[in-house]
Amino acid sequence: MDMMRGFRYLFLFIIACVLVYAFRQLVPEKPLVRAISIGTAYMGLLYFAAALSIGPLNLILSRRNPVSSLLRRDLGIWAALLAIVHTLVGLQAHMGGRFIHYFIYPPGESHAIPFRTDAFGLTNYLGLICTFIMIALLCLSNNRSLRMMGASSWKKWQRLTYFLALAIPIHGLVYQLLEKRIGLYTVLLLAITLTIFAVQMSGFIKYQRIKTSRQ
Repeated sequence: MDMMRGFRYLFLFIIACVLVYAFRQLVPEKPLVRAISIGTAYMGLLYFAAALSIGPLNLILSRRNPVSSLLRRDLGIWAALLAIVHTLVGLQAHMGGRFIHYFIYPPGESHAIPFRTDAFGLTNYLGLICTFIMIALLCLSNNRSLRMMGASSWKKWQRLTYFLALAIPIHGLVYQLLEKRIGLYTVLLLAITLTIFAVQMSGFIKYQRIKTSRQ
């Protein structure tokens, strides 16, 4: 890793820590575990949105748009790391830390199927799927994977980010409804999500125009 990239890693780490700490100070009434869980979720979503926006912005600004860039890759890596932290911490925020009950009904509740099918369970399954996808993409975020898979196959895996762009906000919104946190949290979540889709749509329109002009 060159010095410039090392400084970027340090910068992204410091920004994440500062903003998570600031979030904690804004909601001192929340338990520490829950505050860290929510803070890392939003910080990870911000980095994820930034990573997704680089490609479309390059198209909009008529800049070179490589298959992979270090800035986009590093933002994605930090988004994945924060998602992992969010998952590990978040599994301690409810059910007395018994994370198995996030996915299976607690003892004493009679259900034909033990796997949770209520809103709490389903959104936890969705969040877990998103985390596994993030880990998979994290493992592919290197030049060796790009060379071994080839640009076309590697890019197909990266398109899983479009699923994440839809699934992550749904997961967050359901939790806000369950925890009755509709308000500023919701505005922030929707603002980030709408920005992602607006930039993606603008990039797609620009791509179609370029493609049409070349025909």
